[in-house]
Amino acid sequence: MPAPSSSSPVMPPVARDATPAAAPPGTPTGSTPGPPPVPTTGTNRSRGAAAGIGAAVPTGIPAPADPPDVTPATPGATGAGAGTTVAPPAGEVALPADLAALRETAIGVLRANDLGDITRPSPTLYPHQWLWDSCFIAIGLRHLDPARAAAELLSLLRGQWPGGMIPHVIFAETSDYYHAGPQRWRCDRVCTTAGGVQSTGVTQPPMIAEAAVRVGEAMSRDERVTFYRRLVPGLMRFHEWLYRERDPDDTGLVTLVHSWESGMDNTPTWMEMTKPVAPRTVRALRRINGDDALDALRRDSKEVPPDERLTSADLFTLYRIVRELRRSRYEFRTIRNTFVPLVQDVAFNAILVRANEHLVAIAEEAGFPVPRWLARSMRRTRAAMNDLWSDGLYLSRDFRTGGLLPHPTIASFLPLYAGVVPDSEVDGMVEQLMSPRYWAKYGIASVPTDDPAFLPRCYWQGPVWVNMNWLIADGLDRYGRREAADAIRRNTVDVIRSSGSMFEYYSPLDGSGAGSNRFSWTAALLVDILATHPPR
Repeated sequence: MPAPSSSSPVMPPVARDATPAAAPPGTPTGSTPGPPPVPTTGTNRSRGAAAGIGAAVPTGIPAPADPPDVTPATPGATGAGAGTTVAPPAGEVALPADLAALRETAIGVLRANDLGDITRPSPTLYPHQWLWDSCFIAIGLRHLDPARAAAELLSLLRGQWPGGMIPHVIFAETSDYYHAGPQRWRCDRVCTTAGGVQSTGVTQPPMIAEAAVRVGEAMSRDERVTFYRRLVPGLMRFHEWLYRERDPDDTGLVTLVHSWESGMDNTPTWMEMTKPVAPRTVRALRRINGDDALDALRRDSKEVPPDERLTSADLFTLYRIVRELRRSRYEFRTIRNTFVPLVQDVAFNAILVRANEHLVAIAEEAGFPVPRWLARSMRRTRAAMNDLWSDGLYLSRDFRTGGLLPHPTIASFLPLYAGVVPDSEVDGMVEQLMSPRYWAKYGIASVPTDDPAFLPRCYWQGPVWVNMNWLIADGLDRYGRREAADAIRRNTVDVIRSSGSMFEYYSPLDGSGAGSNRFSWTAALLVDILATHPPR
């Protein structure tokens, strides 16, 4: 077990003297600084009523001068060579023509997926609003329209349950088919959401506070405080629910009841936990290699090839778990006595640590006190992350047995984002991250390339994900490993540029895009990286 990190357990870490790493990314060194200030680039052009900020001016993602199609961008798309620079938006660095064209493609994707005050992750595969997707989307939107970005986050409160949960999907009013829609959850039989909208009965990683801080940095102080005051009551209730409902034993670690709550739906850690609870039909078909029969029953793989999604056997197992959650009325005290796998997920809890720190800062600026019991729970989470340490990495834990789950994945590196890794262990983790086992030719694989479960184009079983790169690079910045952080960001831009499209994820072996090719958080985080850390 590593020694506790020296950062404050609740308040954001205080800056410490440090120098950036000078060694190559594979062997970064340097002492650990505090977090650098979040860049305040972005335009304060629109103050939409949807965000409750300023005058009632219609908001929306500003159209590019020449609205691009969502076809792949090329260096010649603007009529200039790759070495030519293009005038940037106010306050941002000029970009080479090819990157400026790529940025315009990203903005075109965001505009096409904008439904008013929410943004769908993609046009057909994900036609509703996802919790952590909206957070990553808002981080990019702040550079285009801070008020629209604020509206994206505030809209999540429409789906809040009376107990405080913010669900992982809030269903939009659309006729587009979604395989796990309201009919599968039937949450309207359990409660009425704050905005009267339909939702799922589980949550997702608590990225709202991180996104709110980023959006707030793009606002004037008065605008930011107004935004925070609208957000904090619901956000505080969400964090209270996480501890009251999902950490009833006061371990400091929040427990998840479905892999969809982790955001990494078919990551091997979760799939191993769910196999024993597969429906009898699924188990029988597995024995005779009858996956084709299951494939014929699913409708979520019409846009994307089945080999880029989780298997039919895994999907129908997850449906069975949803049925059990529904029977339990989504209450943890009942769920814990069922067959539902329960996991203290390392990535979720790492994100929670950072979210807690941001919530404290947001609440203070907005003038809201943090309840003493909640502050205590926040401190326990930071300390409890040490219990997930094993042989140089962090692992998830089985809630019932207390045993660590022996499947290192990209989630094992999220404690770097949380800031809980002791200084003495950081370089060892970075060395593993940069090794060929994880960093293949085209970036960080979400599953080690030598793992039997590794599939380079299959969802969370191997592909490079832009949001994971963003989180890990942010953590490395705060640890002073800026060369490694910059290498991750350069790689992120390069893999998107090589494909020319905003894919959901990318093969770490050949850089090819997979999943949806009009994916919002890829577009939004590219906009953010180009604004805050433009390639040099």
